[in-house]
Amino acid sequence: MTTRKSIHTNTALTLAMLLITVGCRGEEPRNSETAAAGRPNTDQPSSVGPESSAVNPTLDKGWCAGHGVPESVCTRCNSSLIPRFKEAGDWCNEHGLPESQCTACHPEIESEWEKLNPDARTSDRRGDASEEPAPAADEGGAGLGRNWCAEHGVPESVCTRCDPTLIARFKNANDWCTEHGLPESQCTICNPKVREEFAALRPASDAAIDGDAQGVHVERAPRLFTGKSDPLCVVDTLRVRFIDPSIVRKAGIEVERVQRRAMSATLEVPAEVEFDATRVTRITPRVAGIVRGVPVSIGDFVDAHDLLAVLDSPALGEAKSRFIERAQDLRLAEADLERVTTIGRGIQRMLDVCNTEASATEIREALATSPVGDAKAGMLRAHAALQLARSEAQRQATLLEKRVNSERDHQSAQSALVGAEAEFVALREELAFNSERDRLAAARAVEVAKAARGAAERRLHILGLTDAQVADIGRETDELLTRFEIRSPTAGRLIERGVGVGESVAANDVLFVVADTSNMWLRADVYERDLLQLRVGLPVHATVDGMPGAGFEGRVTWISSQVDDRTRTIRLRADLPNPDGVLRAKMFARARIVLHDNGQVVSVPIEAVQTDGCCQLAFVCESETVFQPRKVMLGASANGFVEVLGGLTEGEVVASTGSFLLKTEILKSNIGAGCCEVDPGR
Repeated sequence: MTTRKSIHTNTALTLAMLLITVGCRGEEPRNSETAAAGRPNTDQPSSVGPESSAVNPTLDKGWCAGHGVPESVCTRCNSSLIPRFKEAGDWCNEHGLPESQCTACHPEIESEWEKLNPDARTSDRRGDASEEPAPAADEGGAGLGRNWCAEHGVPESVCTRCDPTLIARFKNANDWCTEHGLPESQCTICNPKVREEFAALRPASDAAIDGDAQGVHVERAPRLFTGKSDPLCVVDTLRVRFIDPSIVRKAGIEVERVQRRAMSATLEVPAEVEFDATRVTRITPRVAGIVRGVPVSIGDFVDAHDLLAVLDSPALGEAKSRFIERAQDLRLAEADLERVTTIGRGIQRMLDVCNTEASATEIREALATSPVGDAKAGMLRAHAALQLARSEAQRQATLLEKRVNSERDHQSAQSALVGAEAEFVALREELAFNSERDRLAAARAVEVAKAARGAAERRLHILGLTDAQVADIGRETDELLTRFEIRSPTAGRLIERGVGVGESVAANDVLFVVADTSNMWLRADVYERDLLQLRVGLPVHATVDGMPGAGFEGRVTWISSQVDDRTRTIRLRADLPNPDGVLRAKMFARARIVLHDNGQVVSVPIEAVQTDGCCQLAFVCESETVFQPRKVMLGASANGFVEVLGGLTEGEVVASTGSFLLKTEILKSNIGAGCCEVDPGR
C-alpha cells in the first residue's frame, strides 16, 4: 500500500532516472572511469552505426521490426551474438546492447539503421531528451504509416497500448511514464498540452469522421469493451483512496452523473436475403406416373390452380376404376332398398286392410294395385280359409239349434274356426316381421356400399383430385382415366422446375417450387455480446450489395434460442416487404438494426468505462477521495456515451475523464506505484 513516503521514493527514483539520462545523453564527455565501466576504451570507433558494427549486418534473416535492426545483428532476439560484440569492444554495458546500435547514447544512428529497413518506412524520430514531451519527441516516430489510432488518440505507429512491442524502444530512450504505463511523450495526465499536439497530427480524412459534414454529426465508436464481466472477479470489493482531494484534481480526474440521455444507436451486421419459408410451396405429384406435358418454365408467375404438368398415371386409373365400381354398387344397393321399401309399404297396407272382419271383396279391391307378390297370395288364402271356417262354424251352430247335427260336429267346426283365425294372425305377424327384416338388410347394404364408395372417393382426393373432378369421373372417356393434372395450390413465382416431358416420377418427388416473393426474410448472425441489446420488433434498415443506393425497411421477427456451436453467433431474422419483387434470395446485404431511435437510456461517457482484462468497470465516486470500481453491463454506444444495462443506477456519480488512472491503480502490477491507496475492501 502506497503512503506519502512512497511518493517521495517515487520522486527520488524519477530524479535518479533523469540523472541517468543526463549521464547517458548529456553534452559533457565521460571520464576515463565511466568509459572503463561502460565498455572497453581500446579500439573505440570514431563513429557508430551500421558501419561500425562488430557483426556484419545482413538481411538474409530478415528485419527485426521490434528493435529496428537486421535480425542478423539483433542481440535482444539472439543472445548468442553478445560475446562476439563484447570481444570486438562494440558493447554498451549501460544499456545492454551493442554500442553501434545504442540509440539512447547515439540518437543519430537510428536513421542510419532505418536506411537498411527493406520496408523503407520513414518517420520523424525523437529529439533531445531535454525537450518537452510531444509528438515530435516520440521514440517510436509519430508517423502515419499505419493510420490513426482513434481509440488512444495517437498514430498507430507509436501506440504502445495497441502494439506492446514498441514499449522496449520507448523505455530504452527514457521516454516512459512508469506511473501511468505509457510513453511520457503521450501521457496527457502528466502533460495535458500533448493532447492538442497529437490532435494536430490527425489526418483530415480521419478527423472528418468526428466532425460536422453538411449538418450531420457522425462519431466513430471506439472499441473499448469486451462485452462481459467475470462474475468470480472480486475487483468491486476494492476502493481507490486518494490521499488528498488536490491530487484528484491534479490527476485530471473528472466526474459525471449517471443519467438518462437521448441516444440513437444501431448495430450493423452482414446479412443475406432468403425466401420467406412460410410462403414457399414445394409441389409433389402424390401419384407415380409418366410426365406428358409441362406448360410452365422457371421464372413464370402462376396463379392458384394454374396447370403445371400433366401425368399419365396407371395408379390413378386404378383408383378411378375402383371408384366407378363402388359407385355402381351403391346405386344397386339403393335400388334394392327402394324395392324392399315399396314391398314393405304394400304389405303394410295389406295388413291394415286384411283383418279378421274384412270381407273377401274389400280385401281384393284394396290390394288390387299392391305389388306384394307371394305375401299377397298367402294372405288371401289365409283370409279365405278363415272365412270358410267361420261360415262352417255358423252353419254347424244353426244345425245344432235345429237338432239336425250332433254336438260333436259343432265342436269340430268351432275348432276349425279357431285354427283358421290363428293361422291368419300368425301369417300377418310373419309378413310384418319379414318385411321389416328385408328393409333393414337393404338399408345396411346401402350403408356398406356408401362406405366403400366414400373410401374410393377419399383415395382420389388423396391423389389430389377435387370434388368437381371426382364428379366428372363417370362421364369421362377411358383415355382420361389415367390423366393426372398437377396444379399450383398458391400464387407466386416458379423458382424451381425439376421435371421434363417423358420422365418417370414418384409420388414423393418435388417437381416444382413456387414462392410468394412479396415478402422476404433477412437472415443475420450476431455475436453473443450483442444479445442483450436485441429484441423482437426492432426496426431494420437493409442495403443490398447488388443495388447501391436502394434501401429496404423491416423488423426483427425472430431471434434464435441457441448459439451456433461453430461460429458462436446467434441467428436472427427480419421480415422485408418486397412488393416490387426486386429482392432476390441469396443476395448479400448489410443489416442496420436500430437499437435506439432517440430513446432515453441510462448512460455514462465512454471514457468512464474501463476494462481490467476480465471485467467492464466504472468507478463510482463515494466521496471526494474515494472511488469504488463497479462491474457494469454495457449496451449500445453513440455520441460519446455508452448505455448501461446493469451495475449502475440513475443518479450515481462516476469518474469520467481520468478513469484510466484509477484502473491502473487496481491492477496488481501497479498497486503501490501511484499517488493513492487501494483498500482491499470488505
